[in-house]
Amino acid sequence: MKNKRYRQLRRAERDRIFSLMRKGKTQEAIAEILGRDKSTISREISRNRHLKFKIYLPDTAQRKADKSKAKGRKSRYMEKDPQLRRYVIEKFKLGWSPEQIEGRIEKEVGKYINYETLYQYIYSLQGRKKNLKRYLRRSHRIRHNRNGRRHQKGKIPNRVDIAFRPRFIEGRRQFGHWEGDSMYFKGHSQQLATFTERKSRFTIAIRPKDRSAQARADATVGWFGQLPNGACRTMTFDNGLEFASHQTITRSLGTKVYFAKPYASWQRGTNENSNGLIRWYLPHNTNLDSLTNEQLNNVINLINSRPRKCLAFRTPYEVLLEEMGKIKNKFRNVSISNLCSHLVALEN
Repeated sequence: MKNKRYRQLRRAERDRIFSLMRKGKTQEAIAEILGRDKSTISREISRNRHLKFKIYLPDTAQRKADKSKAKGRKSRYMEKDPQLRRYVIEKFKLGWSPEQIEGRIEKEVGKYINYETLYQYIYSLQGRKKNLKRYLRRSHRIRHNRNGRRHQKGKIPNRVDIAFRPRFIEGRRQFGHWEGDSMYFKGHSQQLATFTERKSRFTIAIRPKDRSAQARADATVGWFGQLPNGACRTMTFDNGLEFASHQTITRSLGTKVYFAKPYASWQRGTNENSNGLIRWYLPHNTNLDSLTNEQLNNVINLINSRPRKCLAFRTPYEVLLEEMGKIKNKFRNVSISNLCSHLVALEN
């Protein structure tokens, strides 16, 4: 018996399948006309049909086949190029993200690789053997679906969804729109409140007195109450119950508060990225009680002094100073040198 060499279906064959199906031909008849095995035709129609309309369309089938083929090449591409693999793993160990590697690899190695390919490699069989996911700032056992999952936390009174936030805020053209979140340490027993301004990417970290919603609101008002009018226009939080006293923030500061959709952390991507940078210096098992304010300030200082490509390689600190210079109001209860000291950490 002769060995058969499998040939993938071509675009012309997919057009022919569609045409023959419209004429009422059976899969067995189509296979005979094309000189293919019946199982090949059956798999093609089943795998590559249009999910919404439940019919076989040649353009959709070709696009899905191309995507599947490209996905299968990704991890093998890394394994076949030792120089590329060494460079990527070296940068992972330095804490570089896949996006940062993509942005530099062509300049330094003369080769290009997409950051999605790097993520695929990390979670591929070879990447799992090397345990590459440990180098990601936020790693998971498997890659999470960006569609999220059903919200299971308690309700926040008078919560205003991010869908009602003005659309222009997404463009980052106006200063004064902040994102906030909580970071937990030492078995969730300790926490920091973190905030990042969307335009400048300037980050602060505050120590609330305890984990209650009122303590979080008081700490937020205490820090942001030092800013001039126009420096804190809106805040966008996740759905943690520590933000349940958000109306206190609105009453005290006049700041509108919005909430991202449950389990949609990318809607606060600026703050999530900053939290990832903080985690690089302060891992989950850090004991905040043994961390002085000066040490915490130094960490935030490093982050705010880090040049960003999205800021034309300026630092968040430099952009903050520029934006503050545009605000003509007098600062309340604080000098500009104190205000721009990168971090005001409140004592317990």
